[in-house]
Amino acid sequence: MRTFDPLDWVHAFDDYEMYMYLRQDGNAADGIYMQMLQRELVDGAEIWSVLYDRRLTSDISQVGLDPQHPAYEDEVLRNYLAAHPTVVDDEKAYLAKWLQGHGKAEGEA
Repeated sequence: MRTFDPLDWVHAFDDYEMYMYLRQDGNAADGIYMQMLQRELVDGAEIWSVLYDRRLTSDISQVGLDPQHPAYEDEVLRNYLAAHPTVVDDEKAYLAKWLQGHGKAEGEA
């Protein structure tokens, strides 16, 4: 039985890391989310800050597993990724626009 491994949903590049996850609490905020973090080095120490946490979709696919099943979140995210194979590139493009809107040039840490 395959269980959920959160590290499967992490993509690191340059000084950034994106993490896709499922939020399903039974309310209007339910959906598939992407969190973007930025790494900074301060006096030799790594500091990771959340830049943004945004909902990609409120549409959670049906996967045939009970939401309490250990592999449920993994299956939902895999279905989303299969339907949206460019999600990493799309998120990098979103990050570039987001950084421009917050006074940073693309690639600036």
